[in-house]
Amino acid sequence: MSDYFSDLSTLRSVTGAASTPSSGVKKTGTTNLDMTDFLSLMVAQFQNQDPENAASTTDMLNQMVQMSMIQAISNITDASTMMYSSSLVGKQVTIGKLDSSGNIAEVVGTVTGAGTYNSKPVVFVNGERYELSSIMAVGTLPATNSST
Repeated sequence: MSDYFSDLSTLRSVTGAASTPSSGVKKTGTTNLDMTDFLSLMVAQFQNQDPENAASTTDMLNQMVQMSMIQAISNITDASTMMYSSSLVGKQVTIGKLDSSGNIAEVVGTVTGAGTYNSKPVVFVNGERYELSSIMAVGTLPATNSST
């Protein structure tokens, strides 16, 4: 299955096929394919197939079902991540943030909001935006013993 999608990605870069999102802006610099790209490639394959060696409609249907399942799983994952991040609103969290010297500084604060930024889940703490993945703990981390 992964070979199939890498083949599609290669075909897309060779043919120049690209979809335009609903905003009307053309996607550039991406290797991700969505359902529109997949359907465009499928139509191109049907239009350019050898009449004596026609593509199997069963295989095409199976590929459409697989692509739909991948898209559904992705949507479910995104929705559950958003539900989790919104459940943190009002809770105290500890966030790991790199300081100017490259060390991790802990930011402790209450989550005041949640959303997405550049398709990544984010939370708002102390008036700043942090990626959900930067949360180290819900609550405060216990002090560490630095005895040597």
